[in-house]
Amino acid sequence: MESEETQELIDANENRKAIYAFLTTIYAKELAKQFLLDLAAKKDFFQRLAEDPETEGTEMVEGFKSIAEFASSLKEENLDHVHLELAAEYAGLFLGVRQVPPHPSESAYMSADHLIMQKPRDDVMMLYRIMGFEKAREFTEPEDHIALELQFMANLCEKTTEAIKTRNQTNAKKYLEVQRDFLNEHLMKWVPPLVADILKGGRQEFYKAVAKVTKGFVEMDKEVVLELLDTLALPSKSETEAKA
Repeated sequence: MESEETQELIDANENRKAIYAFLTTIYAKELAKQFLLDLAAKKDFFQRLAEDPETEGTEMVEGFKSIAEFASSLKEENLDHVHLELAAEYAGLFLGVRQVPPHPSESAYMSADHLIMQKPRDDVMMLYRIMGFEKAREFTEPEDHIALELQFMANLCEKTTEAIKTRNQTNAKKYLEVQRDFLNEHLMKWVPPLVADILKGGRQEFYKAVAKVTKGFVEMDKEVVLELLDTLALPSKSETEAKA
């Protein structure tokens, strides 16, 4: 049976993974109707996230609140219409139809000429290989696409959870350190301007809300990862009691 401290670490990483996976799905491609149906069923969940003390004072509050309102508006009779509107919005924002954002990849934001497939993509590809992460063959966008960088974080959250469950503190620390560095050296550098462009070019409130959640979550997660690393460095309650 897991100790209370261990279970808290596991829960924290599983919650982080769930948010990263949710955002990955939204940025990866046009949303499926089933995703919208699932979203409608989770409207209360997003409202609770908006009211969670952990999100207080962040952009996530407004974002989750808007997602909850959007989910509440979804009905069987308007699903086809909403699905088409969101597909058009995805194309406008992320497939270059409107040029704002230019392209949802790190290279487009961080390279001198704002071109895709530049050094940032090479850097993340190298890190992916080191960490044993591969993109799905059917995903044809560059490796530094926002969806893949978020998926990489979700994958690392999962690896961290597995390491904690097997009491491999060395690996858990290693995975958290990679997440800390990836947030600082990649996501934190280009997510804010990407979000600014989504808010500027967006016409549907849903994607604007997701953008706010993305920025707020990445900013908050930077601090969460540091807290998790600090927690791993501390002796557990059982170890402290054993020494007493």
